[in-house]
Amino acid sequence: MTEKTDKPRSRRDACPPSHVGLSVTRVDAEDKVRGTARYVDDLTFPDMLHAAFVFPGVAHARLKSVDPSPALDMPGIHAVVTAADIPGENQVGCVDKDQPLLPEDKIRYTGDAVAVVVADTPALAREAALAVRVDLEELPAVFDAEEAMGPDAPFVHSGGNTFLHFKVRKGDVARGFEEADVVIERAFHTYHQEHSYLEPMGVIAVPEEGGSITIYGTMQCPYYVQKAVATVLGVSLSRVRVRQTVTGGGFGGKEDAPSEICACAALAAWKTGRAVKLIHTREEDFYRSSKRHPMSVSFKLGATTDGRLTAAEIRVVADAGAYSTLSPVVIFRTTAHATGPYEIPNVKTDAYGVYTNRQTTGAFRGFGQPQTIFANESVLDEMAERLGMDPMEIRLKNCLAVGKHTATGQLLTESVGLPETLEKARDVSGWVEKRKIYAGDDGRIRRGIGVGSIYYGVSLGAKGLLLDASGAHLNVYRDGSVRIAVGGTEMGQGLLTVLSQIAADSLGAPIESIHVDLVDTSVVPDSGPSVASRTTLMTGNAVIDAATKLKATMGEVAADMLGVSTDSIEFRNGHILGGDRSLTFADLANECWLRNVNTAAEGWYAAPKSTFDENGQGDAYAVYSYATHVAEVEVDTETGEVHLVRVTAAHDVGRILNPVTLEGQIEGGVLQSAGMGLYEKMKTNGGDITTPDFSTYIIPTAMDVPEIESVFIEARYSKGPFGAKGIGETPAMPGAVAIANAVTHATGIRFHELPVTAEAVRLALSRRTDS
Repeated sequence: MTEKTDKPRSRRDACPPSHVGLSVTRVDAEDKVRGTARYVDDLTFPDMLHAAFVFPGVAHARLKSVDPSPALDMPGIHAVVTAADIPGENQVGCVDKDQPLLPEDKIRYTGDAVAVVVADTPALAREAALAVRVDLEELPAVFDAEEAMGPDAPFVHSGGNTFLHFKVRKGDVARGFEEADVVIERAFHTYHQEHSYLEPMGVIAVPEEGGSITIYGTMQCPYYVQKAVATVLGVSLSRVRVRQTVTGGGFGGKEDAPSEICACAALAAWKTGRAVKLIHTREEDFYRSSKRHPMSVSFKLGATTDGRLTAAEIRVVADAGAYSTLSPVVIFRTTAHATGPYEIPNVKTDAYGVYTNRQTTGAFRGFGQPQTIFANESVLDEMAERLGMDPMEIRLKNCLAVGKHTATGQLLTESVGLPETLEKARDVSGWVEKRKIYAGDDGRIRRGIGVGSIYYGVSLGAKGLLLDASGAHLNVYRDGSVRIAVGGTEMGQGLLTVLSQIAADSLGAPIESIHVDLVDTSVVPDSGPSVASRTTLMTGNAVIDAATKLKATMGEVAADMLGVSTDSIEFRNGHILGGDRSLTFADLANECWLRNVNTAAEGWYAAPKSTFDENGQGDAYAVYSYATHVAEVEVDTETGEVHLVRVTAAHDVGRILNPVTLEGQIEGGVLQSAGMGLYEKMKTNGGDITTPDFSTYIIPTAMDVPEIESVFIEARYSKGPFGAKGIGETPAMPGAVAIANAVTHATGIRFHELPVTAEAVRLALSRRTDS
């Protein structure tokens, strides 16, 4: 009901101040729904050629020679590119320089390609790739990270297989366990998880005049690609232009791996002088894209009888695969967050990155945390049971809040909504009543309810400060329309829409007049990667910075036109208000043009300083996001099948910028975590993947979507755009362990591996019956 009033509306009433917080329709929705969005494989260029990889298909071998002559003798074949053709440095390592683009002397996993064939058609290129002769000598291989750490394991790289060790040392762990009344120690394991984005990786490399090259591709990190291509071609960064195409999902899988495929296409284009398209098949994407790290986690936890946590000791072994790729930054995050979102006075954590002859592992939504979340939240549930406490009660007793310290000793001073996420998830889900009711189930179908809580350091943190900045370029045209170039990528998460909202409110322009471009490295300075829930925070602040500068410049003209001082004007939804007068944003833009006033501005935002010393102590991240998920399941005790019925997802987001896109993030993350929790297990036989497609690698479908209730807490962050924090990662993090804990509640059996498949449940139930 709308209250009626006779009071006349002011001009300010007619100009609503904010688009932030509204469910603005996604700006890219219509093109995607109508099928007019142009992905990389939709693009074509004159005289374009096509490329395909040459895979020896072995896990570990000494490469003796590559003979391209049989392929070159075939009609329609224009080139076969090998390591010998690289004019620059044969290196695409993302953090460490341990990964050649094309191997010269050694193959380290089955995804290593030794050559690229360039042909008139994709089919010809693939056919000719099979004709290339590869002479090699197979070597002993290692496929288990724990075995790879042993003294007798074959070396994947010279110098040993354990290439990384991070640690946290806080307090006195031995004393902490002495103070504990109950100590629990358990071991957990998780497997590879495939990103399963809709669009496989792909690229078109186009040679340009003057020795430059332009890369069009589906990617998360155009500046990574720019650096890789420049390195391989031996040219300056200014000669490499990277233009992101509409990107059909990423989830971390298009952070590092696109550098490889883009550099290969660039090398082929460089050699032939023609545009070259290179598109992965789904099977190639399985083999060559990075995966979620398999991890073995041992977790020891101590607590007093009243539920106060006294100590935690954690050991993590992460399987990095054949190359380190992003393992250093992923495992840093694993280490810093391994205890979970709780204040524990005494902590000892050791995390190791280990080479094996398996698929490379890197960024995946959650970035190294879901694996240890499975461990810490499972042990905490078991601790609650041992102490006779409710799982919610023990979490609320120990959870992080303002004034408490993380495992790295960081004092939390603002924007800590974790207690509220626990309380809201408990109340909205009906936790207390359902725990009692479900415990009484005794039929074939048993119900369970479980919880998982997390915290997540937003952006790159102390180990990524060199990359933790972002830029934006705003240009106001004479007619008042606005075009924005940014360094953060849209990959389906709704970034373009949210940035339009931020720009509209920051600049005072009508939202319908704003257009945000996909990334072009020739327009905006290196803005780092679009990962780690950093893009809205970093790019949003850069847009605000540019808008603030533009408003100052344009405001002087507006004040003159309105006959008022600059500090008395207000930019508001397409109007500039001053005194009892107003003008439209378009009129102001035109007047600026007539006066030769510059209406373009650069924005920049750099992350606050963070620290992490040799003992793992410091302010590891500037701010954290928090979440609690409650999962409800039904377990068929005869078949072992688990049906995910309902999820309550409570998230501290800082500030809601767009409720609908936020709910979309939550719902997608819930289903992705259901995959990790119940279905997704990439099976391998040595270095071969035995589930290399969606007929054998099982992912959740529309039929598996549970009822999802999203709950938002707004513990605003003073340095975030309008108070917002990152949300991209957190929806996929608590769900898997909440499901596992719910299955335990339903069956009475604790599971120590993910996924909790129907086979695993059935086997566990039969073993309990037999015993």
